[in-house]
Amino acid sequence: MNTHNPRFFFDGTVAEIADHAASLIIVEAYRSVANHGRFSMVLAGGNSPRILYQKLAEGVTTELLERYNLPVPEWRKKKWLTHHPLPEHTWFFQGDERCVPIDHPESNYKMIRESLLSSTAIHGHHLLRMPAEEADKEAAARRYEDTIQSFFFPGESLSRERFPVFDLILLGLGDDGHTASLFADNPAILQEKRRWVLPVNAPEGKPPGMRLTLTLPIINHARNIIFFTIGKEKSVLAEKIFLEKESGLPATLVKPENGVVCWFTSRA
Repeated sequence: MNTHNPRFFFDGTVAEIADHAASLIIVEAYRSVANHGRFSMVLAGGNSPRILYQKLAEGVTTELLERYNLPVPEWRKKKWLTHHPLPEHTWFFQGDERCVPIDHPESNYKMIRESLLSSTAIHGHHLLRMPAEEADKEAAARRYEDTIQSFFFPGESLSRERFPVFDLILLGLGDDGHTASLFADNPAILQEKRRWVLPVNAPEGKPPGMRLTLTLPIINHARNIIFFTIGKEKSVLAEKIFLEKESGLPATLVKPENGVVCWFTSRA
């Protein structure tokens, strides 16, 4: 493996990997705001990104950006600012959610609220969450599609011929190669071409049960995709996927049409 490849980062502790990923995300956020007035980011669930969300909530320093050879946002450089939080024009979405109450210990929304929103200056209404607790899961999925539609194409009717372009989508990686709530034992979900959000039964999930998830077409239209994962087994699997030594797993199907994929993984 070429350890100097700029799209695969694994050499460091969990905290160092989180610092690096947070720095890259914040730089991309300022770039997006400068280019088109806002930054749209899809958040991963599970437990692995908790440390990353805490770092994003804190913001990063100029010293940290320089350590990873990342540019200081131009207008902040002109004001001699040395601490760089996420810009206020940041909007968060969910990549998947377990169908549990919002205060349930397994709720991705609860984890995001506690680790990211509780400590950042970004207003809570800037997280457009999946209504996965609703009894009718198909209706909940379509309601989240409407939410995305209203954000990217306000005043227009939903069209299956085009997809929104998120500035950045954060993904996790399961031991079985699943990402978001896209599992190998549900081929219909993996073959979906038109829908943006779908309900999925995940008997092999942790925990098992119903979930809502973004689909591959919407993921593969993103400008940037970051995989963030922790643990030796996942790190080994991430490396195999990056080197294209694995195929057929949901994570191997993440291939953005016009975007870039970066991997951040720690073996600690």
